[in-house]
Amino acid sequence: MSERRKMDVNDWISAVFNLLIGALLGSVTYSLVQLVARGWWLMAVILVLLGGGLFLFMVLYDKLFDWLFPSWIRPASNPQPRLPKPLLRVLSLPVGFIVGLVLAVLGLDRTILNFLA
Repeated sequence: MSERRKMDVNDWISAVFNLLIGALLGSVTYSLVQLVARGWWLMAVILVLLGGGLFLFMVLYDKLFDWLFPSWIRPASNPQPRLPKPLLRVLSLPVGFIVGLVLAVLGLDRTILNFLA
């Protein structure tokens, strides 16, 4: 296994955000499964399609913005090799997803969402 670089402040911040995003994604996934299980599968399909359309719109908007307003910054011709990201940062999103699913199954996701709102 290759050597990984040590965690720095940016990695800790990224890991925390990935953990929160994963938990929210786990809660949303559980809610979509509940919609399908209760017979509201059409609503679940519509929500997934709207989310996918929004993601596609954002990607196309970003590419259009980069095409219209280029930054004119060229990458280095010989970049230095970088070590892989720390394992804690890499695993923070999947762990957050599992934590979100567990919290949703226990019914605690609504409490946390109400606290965030």
